Amino acid sequence: MKICIDCDNAIIGEGIVISDGHSMSGARPDQYAHALGDEACQPPARSRGEQRRRAMAKEAANRR
Repeated sequence: MKICIDCDNAIIGEGIVISDGHSMSGARPDQYAHALGDEACQPPARSRGEQRRRAMAKEAANRR
């Protein structure tokens, strides 16, 4: 099961691998996030995850 690092909800379908590797505890060998624009991802408004999502969306818009 993949858990989103932004909202702590399960990812159903495609997710983005944020980093590969193993944590010291082994709890989450890889870190995943919901795909950009996925309605299932609802991080708290002031969380780091939300800030990162906005930055990623802005960067993607600038590439177009």
